[in-house]
Amino acid sequence: MFRYVAATMLLLMLLSVSACLHAMPGVLDKTSLLYRGWSVEAGLPQVSVTAMAQDEQGYIWLGTQGGLARFDGHQFTVFNTANTPQLLSNLITSLYVDSKNRLWIGTVNGLSYYADDHFTTVDTHDIEPGTITSFAELPDGRFFIGANQLYQWQQNQLQPVAEHAGPVFQLYQQDSILWIGGQDGFASYQQQQYRWYPAPAAAEALQVSELVARNNVIYLGTNKGLYQWQQNRWQHLALPGAAPNSRIELLYLDNKRQVWTSTFDGLYQVKPGQVIQVQQPGNASKPFSWIESMLEDQHQNVWLGSRAHGVIRLRAALTERYSSAAGIPDPYSWAVLPWQRHLMVGTSEGVALLRDGEFQPLLANQQLPSPFVYSLLHQQDNLWVGTRAGLSLLDADTLAWQKNFPQTAHLLITTMITEQQRIWVGSNGGLFVLENGELSQQGITSPLTDLSIRALLHDSSDRLWVGTESGLYLRSTEQFQPVLDMPLAETFISVIVELPDGNMLIGSFDQGFVLGKPGNWQHFSQLNGLPGNGVMHAALVNDKLIISNFEGFYRLDYPALQQGTVSQLYMLVDDRQPEAATDSHRCCNGAGSNKGAVHQNKLWFPTLDGIIALRLDRLNSYAPVPVPVMESLTAANQQFKGDTVKLAPEQRDWHFQFSAPYYHQASSIETRYRLEGYEQNWVDAGSRREAFYTNLPPGDYRFYVQVKVAGDYRWSDPTTIDIQLTPYWHETLTARLLLLGLLLALFWLVYRLRLASLANAREELSRQVTERTQELYLANQKLQQMSMQDALTELHNRHYLDVNIDAMLARAQRNNQPLAWVLLDLDNFKRINDQYGHQLGDSVLKHFAGILQQHSRSNDHLIRWGGEEFLMVLEQSSEIQHYIERLQQLVHNYPWQQQLGAPVSITCSIGATIQPPGWDWEYSLYLADAALYKVKNSGRADYMLLQPGPDAPASLTTSDKKAELDEVLTKKWLAASRGKQLAEA
Repeated sequence: MFRYVAATMLLLMLLSVSACLHAMPGVLDKTSLLYRGWSVEAGLPQVSVTAMAQDEQGYIWLGTQGGLARFDGHQFTVFNTANTPQLLSNLITSLYVDSKNRLWIGTVNGLSYYADDHFTTVDTHDIEPGTITSFAELPDGRFFIGANQLYQWQQNQLQPVAEHAGPVFQLYQQDSILWIGGQDGFASYQQQQYRWYPAPAAAEALQVSELVARNNVIYLGTNKGLYQWQQNRWQHLALPGAAPNSRIELLYLDNKRQVWTSTFDGLYQVKPGQVIQVQQPGNASKPFSWIESMLEDQHQNVWLGSRAHGVIRLRAALTERYSSAAGIPDPYSWAVLPWQRHLMVGTSEGVALLRDGEFQPLLANQQLPSPFVYSLLHQQDNLWVGTRAGLSLLDADTLAWQKNFPQTAHLLITTMITEQQRIWVGSNGGLFVLENGELSQQGITSPLTDLSIRALLHDSSDRLWVGTESGLYLRSTEQFQPVLDMPLAETFISVIVELPDGNMLIGSFDQGFVLGKPGNWQHFSQLNGLPGNGVMHAALVNDKLIISNFEGFYRLDYPALQQGTVSQLYMLVDDRQPEAATDSHRCCNGAGSNKGAVHQNKLWFPTLDGIIALRLDRLNSYAPVPVPVMESLTAANQQFKGDTVKLAPEQRDWHFQFSAPYYHQASSIETRYRLEGYEQNWVDAGSRREAFYTNLPPGDYRFYVQVKVAGDYRWSDPTTIDIQLTPYWHETLTARLLLLGLLLALFWLVYRLRLASLANAREELSRQVTERTQELYLANQKLQQMSMQDALTELHNRHYLDVNIDAMLARAQRNNQPLAWVLLDLDNFKRINDQYGHQLGDSVLKHFAGILQQHSRSNDHLIRWGGEEFLMVLEQSSEIQHYIERLQQLVHNYPWQQQLGAPVSITCSIGATIQPPGWDWEYSLYLADAALYKVKNSGRADYMLLQPGPDAPASLTTSDKKAELDEVLTKKWLAASRGKQLAEA
């Protein structure tokens, strides 16, 4: 009991200790500060940066003792006396951008300004060399220059201001007041009213070289220290840690109304009633000192220029880092776990608590089997600690060590979860279960007894998920089965998360992640637009899914992800770029399952340099979008600038150069461009900041450029340049019209000559066409006739009926005369063929056809229906019975033996139908055929004539047309007449 009390008291003592380090105010907050420096090795012309300014396009201008440099975050463009004669010296003393976006440049030999991409030298014959110190502009547009005296820029020339005739070491504008730092005092100039404020008599040879005004207090930087002027009284301000009367190198008022000052070796912030020393950027062995210029840019980055170390940019990151400065035992951290109001962190030197921004190591670290802590689990009164050499148990309240588990001493404990009273333990040597204080592999089957376990989850449906380096497993009825019906089957599973809506997120080490439920998975990877395929930790915060991996961490729109779309992807920390070491709080790390946590309204991640945190209220924050700048268009070795360019005809090869001033991971800027009038789609240029086109046709073009940060889905608004490419004379519309006219005249002449030749040819051709047309008509007529004629009997064939039946029916309806269908069949014709041969049979058919032709009318249609069967279609059916009897008599009486030379006698059988009005002709023909077969089957040499009966319907239905002859006769739709019956009668 005493051990627990002592441990508790010691823990409370540790938690009560806090370091007395002063937090850097404003942008220099030590937990969020990121800085990056540039010097001559990066392209800066010289190590001294005496002045800085930013123009409206976003470029940072740096004045050095070796020339002027323009910086876009990517590269320096240097202007000096060698390449820019309008610069009168390489030693720059001051810079200023006025309301007209002119950059004023003061040098030791004179004054220049830069506007509309051109440098201009100002006549400074009245200014003594080396005296230009500063610039200021009042709201009414008056512009002043400080030098050996005060000057005003009027009507494009310098005009001395008589009220202040002495030297000017600094100018500062406050509203409509111009403050002037001079020798042995300072002055104010407002609405032509001048007032001088002399220095105290004790301050001899005082030079006011720096000056800012905040509210009613004027801060004065001099060669003999820092002063403030308030209520008409000078007051000397002591600088902590600085030598008395140290020269002030800088005074600066930032956008937050904070006053900064510096000496040769110190940086300070001036607050009412006190001066606070601020830790200088850089490292302890080489601090960034001798700061004499300062600038807060459009994106709230703070720039410091040094006389000896170049320039440095300070940036407040979204994230906060807690590392060595906060007392972490070892910056290599592997696991994070909320504990009460604090955060527990597993490091390479044991477990530490982060309390109020400071780390306190646990005493229990001394009993851990290994200082490398990879996983943590809080279960009721127990705190389980997984290390590189086994599992340990601590008291969850006192954090006192309880016991180790020697049987795991050879294992790396990667992950742990609770299931009721059981603890599941994953290691690089298999899965274990801890129950009733006993750790074993009872009930766990191969291969989970040997595989390296990387993730465990007991979900709300009482399922146990196991992620291994060889795939995913799921417990079902106390048995673990591999999950194979998913895109990540048999891959390295690193993360398993159940989201509030019941969806599962399964992340892999290098194959992306899946979202959904068993049997319904959606797979996401770099092919879908993810910045990387690895997943170390995943958390859903509101509607944003946060994914961490070795490249940093990013957010996704979760509702879009549920629909299968990667949308609004934004890298909150991007470690993929070369500048990530200085432009980012690098993330992420972890060997076990505690690779991230939400705690105290922050999202925490372990890293190789302590831990980083993101406040949840900053989760939806965005970095500023870069703004593209069109720098120049080069054509035929001539450079053009501006929004509109007109080019000569020979200038057809174009080289565009563009930029995007941006000062946070500038190499991550991605560009795309499009030349309207030449191409439809955007050209992705990666980090390239130029475009080339060759041999373009004349016309009007517009060139578009857009930029974005690699980890941001938002493209900037485009910047454009309009280009008119003038055509050669022969490409003009006038020249083309003249050429067209000449060609037309030539064609007309050739045409007229050709007409004469064609006229004769046309007449000859017309004659030949007429002849050939007539021949073709006759041939077609003959062919048509042949196609409807039986070759043997010269009667019509079946095709004749198909062609003419509609006309026959129309005439019958028009004449109110029904058609009569008469089918004739030669009796015993097969016996003649068999006995006398086919040649005699053909002769019989010809003679029979002749009988029909001789005894038919002109409007009767004679058709050889097939073989020895003939069809007569009679359009006037009166006396048809007499006609049929007469035909039979003619056939019987015909001298067949004399005509054929063979002892044969020919008779025929006839079936005929007079078609009732409204009946289908095909059905009438069918009934005639049925009548013929009745005659054939009852003795031959006879006929049967079917005529409309008293009950004949006006029209027939489909079912009626299926009635056979006997049924039709029974229904008295038709009446039948036969020759033998008449003879007997």
